[in-house]
Amino acid sequence: MQTVTNMYILNLALADEMFLIGLPFLLTTMIYHSWPFGRVMCKVYMTTTSINQFTSSLLLTVMSADRYVAVCHPIQSPRYRTPFIAKFICLTAWTLSALLMVPIYMYASILKTGPYISCNIYWPENAYMNGEMAFTLYAFTLGFALPLVLILVFYFLVICKLKRVGPKNKSKEKKRTHRKVTYLVLTVVTVYVICWLPYWCAQVWLTFMPPDSGQNTFSFTMMLLTGCLSYANSAVNPILYAFLSDNFKKSFAKAFTCAAGREVNAQLHVENSFFPKTTRGGSSRQGDRKTESTQGLKVKCHEMEQSTAVTVMKHEKEGQLVRNGFNKQSLESEVTQV
Repeated sequence: MQTVTNMYILNLALADEMFLIGLPFLLTTMIYHSWPFGRVMCKVYMTTTSINQFTSSLLLTVMSADRYVAVCHPIQSPRYRTPFIAKFICLTAWTLSALLMVPIYMYASILKTGPYISCNIYWPENAYMNGEMAFTLYAFTLGFALPLVLILVFYFLVICKLKRVGPKNKSKEKKRTHRKVTYLVLTVVTVYVICWLPYWCAQVWLTFMPPDSGQNTFSFTMMLLTGCLSYANSAVNPILYAFLSDNFKKSFAKAFTCAAGREVNAQLHVENSFFPKTTRGGSSRQGDRKTESTQGLKVKCHEMEQSTAVTVMKHEKEGQLVRNGFNKQSLESEVTQV
């Protein structure tokens, strides 16, 4: 699991699942038409829900940037795509989201209206600024509009790169990977827009709607439907990013099925979950020779436990056989497999 892409996927899944944890609180409030959890839990619910929502958007942007670097700059990418940098970026995303949501923690509170209690964000208002309008635009820009623009730009560049490189790769595996990546990119962007665009449009419309419009039932229904769409995105994201990623599935199997002896490590790509690593012609044969050589050395080390042994070495130029005797303290000498 210690790969760059898998770290991003893991943090994205964590943010989405923590966002879904708030769903029971929302359903309870809708059923009883009141908030029964108190003022402290109101602040915690509002703040954590917003943090997870923003973190999910930031991680989607980071993953699109990671795809762009891996595909469009393959030579320079190993310098920047390391596990340490990935951990630092994930920590930065969580921290930045928490800092951006400080106003929600400050102004989230409960309000008693007769027998009912509501949990909401009560923004300050004055003659110069409407707090609710300002924060809605602030959250819409940083939490949706800007990440969406960056995601579209990065994935557009990735698709353009794949189209330029794709026709040169005649192998069926590379063509299949090209189609799979293109489909995955379009699916991710489409689902993200479908789930979050209605939500933010409803937020902006309700914020700037005149207070005396008298559309309470319609407004409630619209917020309910768009809110369900936003939660649906958090439920779908782990499926799109994890179960459509071959490396993540293999890493998951390795972590939870004790598959150390099932050659799962040999099947894992060296770090590109969506794009296979291209190697030169003899790399696979070299790996096979190294594996065979390692196995041969293990056998010989077992045989070296005896007092003496005879190693047969083939001379490359003259083809003559040389016999050398050695004991088990000469392991550092070069041993050629028989």
